[in-house]
Amino acid sequence: MKTFIRRALAAGERIDVGQFRLLNLAAVQERAGENWPSVRKKVFTAATQFLVNRLGADDAVIPCEEGFLVLFAKAPDDPAAVLAALNDALMTFFLGDPETRPLAVESTASRVDADDITNLAQAAKPAPAEAPALRPLPRTRATSECRENEVIAHYRPIWDAQKQAVAFNACLPKVVIGGRALEGRRAISTGMAKASQFELDACALGAAIEMILAMASRQKRIRLRVAIHASCWSDSVQRAELMAILDTLPVPLRKRLLVRIDGLSGQLAAQASALAELAPSGVGLMAEIPFGETGLEIFDGVGVSLFSCSAPPPVNANSEGLLDHDAKALNRMVKAGIALKAASYLHDVRDLLVLKAGMTSGIRFFSGQAVIPDRTSPSPTQPLSIVDICRVHKAA
Repeated sequence: MKTFIRRALAAGERIDVGQFRLLNLAAVQERAGENWPSVRKKVFTAATQFLVNRLGADDAVIPCEEGFLVLFAKAPDDPAAVLAALNDALMTFFLGDPETRPLAVESTASRVDADDITNLAQAAKPAPAEAPALRPLPRTRATSECRENEVIAHYRPIWDAQKQAVAFNACLPKVVIGGRALEGRRAISTGMAKASQFELDACALGAAIEMILAMASRQKRIRLRVAIHASCWSDSVQRAELMAILDTLPVPLRKRLLVRIDGLSGQLAAQASALAELAPSGVGLMAEIPFGETGLEIFDGVGVSLFSCSAPPPVNANSEGLLDHDAKALNRMVKAGIALKAASYLHDVRDLLVLKAGMTSGIRFFSGQAVIPDRTSPSPTQPLSIVDICRVHKAA
């Protein structure tokens, strides 16, 4: 922005400005309720990034109280046509998210003196805070407070068998159906939920970032795992909005966010390519693979730090843990991961025998109902031995 102002003042010319005013913000605020501050931040952050990606490298975007100013470094041949195209693209962008669907956009073109740009920039610049404030800890509302088919974030503690402690948490999007919070992906796949994969991703990513920032404001560390669905990653508009949400997390904190791509567990090459595209963002990378998969060479050089797979369902009502060939397959998978300097993680563990067999096979991280139940807030990093886990299950 400072470079733009210096260049404009030096040229002494009038500057073409596009003004975008967001209409119906009140309707979005009413729908968001107590989540309005978070939704408003997401609207402006995502839309700013969306406009930046469609403008020249020397152009500038300034978020204002009810919209945006676009300052063109070089006057377009037809400013009205350029603004109309941006206006339509921005409308389509907002229509892609149920939270922002009520929004409309009104654009106008004008030309101002170079001296006025400084005033515009000052008007848009927020006043500096006197001291960094503690960010409120995000709260997941009780299902009784939620609407039917509302998407909310829950947390699944992930246990480190090597350190005998809770290591980090998965931030999971769930959908409220019939007064219960059900796993979002499964609810969509079975036709129980009307939510979209994008709604799930945006909810979990936003909640995880808010939690990381809130804990950082208290000088505390937390590590969270989220997932982005392959269909959202392949959609340019949805990917742009998710990356805009990610951009609200400062780069130094991004390693506290571990991200995987869902929907490509059986397509390793496509998953490796998607993770390689995500790697420059600075987040930690996790790959979801089929149970016992050993052909992990495709991920060499991508930067994956954790390979995960789902535990097989019990073979009968009286589970006897893992079959011998399954345990051996897990052990080979662990070794394949170690060759890439990555750990292994078994999720959806439903009974203690599977947990113990996985530990014997060399798996380091575990989650599921046999470990610790899902929660509405992250479990703190704390010691937890296998003896403690077994004792809790016996008590239950």
